[in-house]
Amino acid sequence: MPPRLARAVAEALEAEARSPPDPGRGVVRVEAAGGLVRVCFEARDLSAARTLVNAYLSLAATVADSVASLGGM
Repeated sequence: MPPRLARAVAEALEAEARSPPDPGRGVVRVEAAGGLVRVCFEARDLSAARTLVNAYLSLAATVADSVASLGGM
């Protein structure tokens, strides 16, 4: 992915990580390097981990699709 798109995706995910709907479920760290986005999860249990992974993957895909539909980066 282009580095600018990776940064846009990371910024969107970081906003969610800073203000999670249920902070008790776990902690999420996000970073962008080059054309990669790394998301690290620490969850209280397997169910919380699954919820966090699904939510962040969905959000990342939505951001990437939205940027692409607007002409890309």
